[in-house]
Amino acid sequence: MEKIMIKLGCLLALLSVVSCEKMGELNIVIPQDNVVLEDSFINPILPRGADPWVTQKNGKYYFTYTQGSKLVLYETGRISELALAKSHDAWIPPAGTAYSKNLWAPELHEINGKWYIYFSADNGSNANHRMYVVENDSPNPMEGEWIFKGKVGDATNQWAIDGTILHYGNDMYMLWSGGNAGAPPQDIFIAKMSDPWTIVGPKVRIATPNYPWEKFGNPINEGPQILRNPANDVLVVYSGSGYWVDNYCLGLLRLKTNGDPMNPADWTKKAEPVFSMLAESGAYGPGHNGFFQSPDGTEDWIIYHARSLPNGGSNNGRNARIQAFQWLADGTPNFGVPAKIGQAYKRPSGELLRELHVKDDWSISGFSSEEVVNNRLANRLIDNNLSSYWITRYSNNPTNYPDHWITIDMNQELDVDGFVITQKNGDRKVKTLTIALSNDNTSWQSLGEFELLNIEGRNQYVALPNSARFRYFKLNPVTGYDNQQQPGLAEVSTFRYKSP
Repeated sequence: MEKIMIKLGCLLALLSVVSCEKMGELNIVIPQDNVVLEDSFINPILPRGADPWVTQKNGKYYFTYTQGSKLVLYETGRISELALAKSHDAWIPPAGTAYSKNLWAPELHEINGKWYIYFSADNGSNANHRMYVVENDSPNPMEGEWIFKGKVGDATNQWAIDGTILHYGNDMYMLWSGGNAGAPPQDIFIAKMSDPWTIVGPKVRIATPNYPWEKFGNPINEGPQILRNPANDVLVVYSGSGYWVDNYCLGLLRLKTNGDPMNPADWTKKAEPVFSMLAESGAYGPGHNGFFQSPDGTEDWIIYHARSLPNGGSNNGRNARIQAFQWLADGTPNFGVPAKIGQAYKRPSGELLRELHVKDDWSISGFSSEEVVNNRLANRLIDNNLSSYWITRYSNNPTNYPDHWITIDMNQELDVDGFVITQKNGDRKVKTLTIALSNDNTSWQSLGEFELLNIEGRNQYVALPNSARFRYFKLNPVTGYDNQQQPGLAEVSTFRYKSP
C-alpha cells in the first residue's frame, strides 16, 4: 500500500469536530477540478440565540446570549458556522442570591487587559433585576476563572437590564435600560464609571420611547449597543417596543461630534426605525443586536435575533442571524431589510473557505449492515440528499454499537484537508466515531475517535492537521446520543481548503 503521508501530532487533541483546525499557511495540493466551493451560509446561523453578543480578538469570535441560568461563551474562527462553535460554561451563579436567576443579555468586554461579562439578573422576581459583572484575567476568555465583582448600579438602585460599555475620550461609561421595577416605560440611561464595576455620579436619561413604533406591547427602549461610524462618531443602536411582539425593531441614537455623552441635548434620535420586521423574510421582531467585522476587516456586520414565525409564543423562540451592512453619506448605518431565512448569502470576507469534493463517481465499497425498510441504504450516505439516511439494520437481526462500519470509495486518490459529516434528523444520531484511511481497501491507518455535535441539517467538519492523500475512508460509529443501538447519518463528504 502506498504510504499515506499525514502528521498525527495534532490528532490526539482532536476531541471534537471543531477542536483542531489547520493553522498557518495552507498546504499546497495537486490541482483537482471536481470540487464545489462552499462560500455561502444561510440564516438563522443558530436555532437559538436571544440577545446575541459578539466580540473579536486574534482571529477568533466570542459569542454569548441569554441562557437564563448561567453565562456561556462560544468560540469560533468562522462566525457563519456559529452552530458548530466550541462552548464553555464561564460562570454559574450560586443559589439563593439576588443574582441567581434570570440572567439576561450577557456581554463580553475586554478592558485594560482583563475580560468582563456584564449581565442582568434577579432572585426570581423580575422587579429585582439589576446589573452585575464578573472578571477574568486570563488572556483567553474561554480559560481561567471568572470572579464575581458585584452589582453595577447608580445610587437610585432602580430596575436595570442590558448594560453595555462606551469608551469615549479618556472616560468610560455604562449605558443600560431601566425603569420603575420593570414597569413601562423603559428608558435608556448613561452614567460615568471609575472602573469596570463602579458607576460614579448620577445617571442621565438619553432616550425614552416617544414614537408609536417604540410602543408596541409596551413603551420600551432597551438593548443599547455602541456603533462607531467611519468618522468615529458615536452611535447607539437600540431596540424599541416589547421583545415579544412582531413589531420589535431597532432605532438609532447619535451623539453629536465632540459632544458630551452626559448631556441629553447632545443626543438625537432618528424618527423612524432603522431595522424592522419583514414577514417575507421570516423575520418577526428583529432586535437586540451586536456588531462585528469580517475576518479581513473590510466588512461591517450586524448580529441580531428574530423569530421565524409570527405572534411570539414559547414554541417560537428567537434565533441568531447575521448580515453585512453599509454606511450612508451622513454617517449612519444602512442595515437594509432582514435577510431571508433559508437563502444563501456570501460568507464574511476573509473566512477560510472549503472546496467540497464532488461525489458523482463515489461508491460504497462495504458496510456492516443497512436497513432496507424505507430505503435507508448505505448509498444514501453519499447521494447528496440530507433527507435520506444510512441507518444500520434494526428491523431484522439488529446490529449494535460499536459493530457498525461503512467504507467509501472516492474512485481516485484525492488530497483531503478534512471530512464533512451531517447528522440525520430525529433519533439515532452518532455521538462518536472513528475514521480510518486507505489506498487499497485492505490496509488501514486510523485517525482516532471524533465527536459529532447533537445537531441536524448542518455540515460538521473534521479538520486534519495536514493534507492526506488517499482513496478509501472508513467510518465506524462508536456511541450515540440516545439509547437506540442502530445509528444513522445523512451525508458524508471530504473537503480541501481553497487556496488564497
